[in-house]
Amino acid sequence: MWSECISLITKKNRMKARIMISSLILCSLLLLNSCGKDYNYVIEGALYGGSSFEGETIWMAPFNENSTGAIDSCIIRNGRFRFEGYTDAPEIYVMRMRPMMSLFVDKLIFIKEAGHTRTMLSKPSTAKGTPLNDSLQLWKNNKVKSDSILVSLTKKLRAARDEEQEALQTAIDSIKTRVDKENKMHIDLNDNAFGYFIDRYFH
Repeated sequence: MWSECISLITKKNRMKARIMISSLILCSLLLLNSCGKDYNYVIEGALYGGSSFEGETIWMAPFNENSTGAIDSCIIRNGRFRFEGYTDAPEIYVMRMRPMMSLFVDKLIFIKEAGHTRTMLSKPSTAKGTPLNDSLQLWKNNKVKSDSILVSLTKKLRAARDEEQEALQTAIDSIKTRVDKENKMHIDLNDNAFGYFIDRYFH
């Protein structure tokens, strides 16, 4: 009878040990997996004419010089590049290449935020895929259109006859007023990096 009791106790201890070992292995695997994905943002990009830029470096740095955000860089491989990391809050960043490359690629102002941002470096460069970058890119697209119209109207105004100048000036003032109202709307609706960028540099 004693031998049966001892055997039963031994079996229970073995079962407990197996359960404990299995739990430890599972926790270790979960920990390793979480360590392997210690980031909340991914920025992937390509370059127009990508093969021409093979081996070049891309830098990513805070747009605001007073920022404590990190500067990062990566090498272009097969016309593509990738940044990944962790950010506590959205922040305006700028992506650029060495000065000579500005002849072919515009610097890119974008928002480093949680999520997957897709960029294309070209003339002009673009960024989209996350909420704030989608909003910023739409704003930049509209700004390019408005600026182009204003440049065209200003040229016409300089060459216009006296009787034509008033109408042209009215059109120019109307566009500027509309742009100011739209910028103010974006600032009021966006208490974040996007709104701060417009308020700081375009309002």
